[in-house]
This record gives sequence, structure tokens and C-alpha cells, in this order.
Amino acid sequence: MKAIFAGTFDPFTAGHRDIAQRAAGVFGNVTVAVASDTGKTAQPLDVRLKIATESIADISGATAEAFSGLLSDYLSAKGDCVIVRGVRNARDADYERDLVRVYKSLCGKDAVLFITSADFEHVSSTVVRQLAALGGSLDGYVASSAASTVALYYGK
Repeated sequence: MKAIFAGTFDPFTAGHRDIAQRAAGVFGNVTVAVASDTGKTAQPLDVRLKIATESIADISGATAEAFSGLLSDYLSAKGDCVIVRGVRNARDADYERDLVRVYKSLCGKDAVLFITSADFEHVSSTVVRQLAALGGSLDGYVASSAASTVALYYGK
């Protein structure tokens, strides 16, 4: 079964990488699906896709690709697949529960929620953007293979 880990990934963090790695381990593969339409101000799609691709390059069975439009349409086109999501805390769990119900009603796809590893509970795209903008260390917040790209596009 295909595992699809979708998001805006603005940017792709070490926590995202951990979820992708674990999903690849469970399902044998995972597609990191980077949304072109974010509904918010974000880095261009090519930048976000580049960072995601650099971040998962060494994960066996992991690939990254862009998609546009509704995630439910993208998932339907993928055939037999499961949605992968990460959960850091109770607030995320509530949000993800509701989101999973929406996707189930729109395209009939189930989801698997991975509880974030304790090492990454504090990591978010917002924190990464702020660290990069202020010239802070990104060590432990993004994959080392993508740190220079994150710093380039999200830094000062």
C-alpha cells in the first residue's frame, strides 16, 4: 500500500523527516506530497519541494513530489493508499482527527497518525522559519542535507 505524507512543508523540518522515515519503514515506501496551493503566504513550490527532496534523499523508499488542487483528488488518483500524518500534542490530535474525517468523507481514504518522537515535539515549521530569519542554528530542526537551502531561502 502506498503511504502519502502530504503538507505545505514550509519548510520541511526534522520532525517531518522523522515521520517520513518511520512511514517508509512501516509501509516500505512513502511519498512526501508537497502542496502547491497553501492558502497562505509560503515559499514558492519549487523551494519547498527542493528542501523536502534534500531532506529525504537518504531514506530508502521515500520520494517527494508536488501536487496541486485538493488533496482528496490527488489521493483518489493515487489509488490504494493511506494518508500519513504526524501528531505532536493534544492540539494536533484534535486538528488531525477532524482533518482525517474530512478526507475520509471526500475520498474514502484512511489515515495513520504517527506520534512525534520526543526529540521533535518542539519542532515546527514556524520555529524553523523564525530561527532561519534570525540567523539561528538549524541543527536538530532540519535535516543537515537541507540546512543550507533552508538558510538561503528563509534566512535574512
